[in-house]
Amino acid sequence: MIPWAIVACLSFLCLKASTANSEDNIIDKAKKKFIQGNLIVEKQNKHLTYLLPAMASPENRIWWHRIRPANKKISASLSEDRKYLLIHLNEELTDTVELEIQSQLVPKSDLTLKMNQIQLIGTHNSYHIAPEPGVMKIIKTVMPGEAANISYTHRPLSEQLNFLGMRKLELDVFHDTKGGAFAAPLGATMAGLKNWKSFHPEFDTESMMSPGMKIIHFPNFDFRSNTPTLKTALSELSKWSGENNLHLPIMILIETKKTVAARKENKSSIFEMVDFRQLEKEIAEVLKPEQIITPNKVQGGHKTLNQAIRKGAWPFLGECRGKFILALDNQGTERINYLKLHPGLQGALLFVSSPPGQPESAFLKINDPKANHSEIQKRIKEGYLIRTRADSDLTEGRTNDYRQMNLAFSSGAQYISTDFPEKTAGYSDYTVQWPNGKVGRLNPLFKLEQHQATMEPEKMSSQIISRRFSLKVPTEALNQ
Repeated sequence: MIPWAIVACLSFLCLKASTANSEDNIIDKAKKKFIQGNLIVEKQNKHLTYLLPAMASPENRIWWHRIRPANKKISASLSEDRKYLLIHLNEELTDTVELEIQSQLVPKSDLTLKMNQIQLIGTHNSYHIAPEPGVMKIIKTVMPGEAANISYTHRPLSEQLNFLGMRKLELDVFHDTKGGAFAAPLGATMAGLKNWKSFHPEFDTESMMSPGMKIIHFPNFDFRSNTPTLKTALSELSKWSGENNLHLPIMILIETKKTVAARKENKSSIFEMVDFRQLEKEIAEVLKPEQIITPNKVQGGHKTLNQAIRKGAWPFLGECRGKFILALDNQGTERINYLKLHPGLQGALLFVSSPPGQPESAFLKINDPKANHSEIQKRIKEGYLIRTRADSDLTEGRTNDYRQMNLAFSSGAQYISTDFPEKTAGYSDYTVQWPNGKVGRLNPLFKLEQHQATMEPEKMSSQIISRRFSLKVPTEALNQ
């Protein structure tokens, strides 16, 4: 016989499950419903308007809205007071406009504080795992100078974001058009590791045999990576971003590498236009357009991207929370090839580090804050977004030297790179972090008003309210 208490407990759980299912059904039905309304012609400004239903907000919070029209050719925005939806008149209009507005609560400073007015820390070669001792022995013999610089290991990408507060990641990318170019690293064989994969549990043979962009430091020897392909890296980041949708904008710095002919069919070459097309294809297959801060979005209606950033066109924090900004690390021929694909960065997914004043120049890579401290400050005041390094070649970590880090911080560079996001065994106590475990801080180069002078933590709210609208277009607008 089943005790009555167990029966009662089971009955309660069934009732609870039934109630939960009922609530889920109500929510699902609500999602399917459209808010009906009528658009009004505002002839003077050449757009249609709709007064949005008011949403109550607590003190020091405001609703941030993201608009997603069902028809991507429809241009929609908000009025300056954020009370009205604006639909711009164009030939794509039909008798009804359908769209979704996603809203979430953000601090009021998110509407006045821009992404270039904060500072964030990230890792250098974020994927890197130090070579296995047997392979490292060979590297020390063949390339002794290089061996001293690669004895560091980073956590998986999502752990760096989650536990260490990193908001800039660097990925070295090799093109592998046929697959398998890097699937049998020579260094492992030379080290006498007969069952070498057992010494490299992170090595994903299936991924390495498949065509596509690979993430490694250099082939055959320093080949260990916590994420084997560009797609796996972006998928991990996208998943984490979806679970932490109010995170500060994460920079992904991509360095394209010259492919060393590990197999006959993989010719040694740098990235050409065709390779950059494939790179962007892989990015677009994982990251949605709304997840990326692109050059076009920053440029807006300005003549050039450079003109835009000099006039303060970087997006507000509320606009770029939960998003990524991608940049090309390379200069020289690779940058030229990318700009051939996207002149002026029109239609590009990546920013490039071009000399100040060039039409496409908005992001600058200035590695040494010691030699270039005043230059970094000058460029930031002109509107540029800058990445610099708190340390390099593990030197500062060995000597516990914070001088370069302090100069990187005071330079105002928005993204600061390190090999030491946490204490590392075998080195000193050297660590690059903001005080009190903060993820980011206000940029010291900007004089901010009181309403701008706070930056809320990332996990202040995870709730997103989605509303679907079906708005009738007046006949007079269709006849224009």
